[in-house]
Amino acid sequence: MEFFTIILEKSSSMQVLLDNFVKMLDGHRPQNMKLRQAGNGLRKLWDVEVVFDTDGSMYIDRGWKQFIRAYDLRHGYFLVFRYDDNATFAVKLFDTTMCRRRYQDDDDASTLCLFFLSIRLCLTPI
Repeated sequence: MEFFTIILEKSSSMQVLLDNFVKMLDGHRPQNMKLRQAGNGLRKLWDVEVVFDTDGSMYIDRGWKQFIRAYDLRHGYFLVFRYDDNATFAVKLFDTTMCRRRYQDDDDASTLCLFFLSIRLCLTPI
């Protein structure tokens, strides 16, 4: 399953996960998960704690702030989460220019920026 979110000011301390994702877990309530920046293989995994509120909403809590700091994520950045069934999310990170963020250990970020720039140019009125 894949879904996206946009970094908002309030999401810097915890990240809410979609209700449809929680339903997909079919009653399973993990306490811990892992995050990894997509494109760098399994070189760096971030341990995060998952919490649930009284309404059943699921949040990434402990470890989220460290992930945000490590990748310098800011307000307005676009994140695509992909769940791989092993309690691990691969996260694609896009900045406010709509380009995939490039990090030193990336394998595949360079081509995505060109793709998004070409879409942006196509959608720009003449």
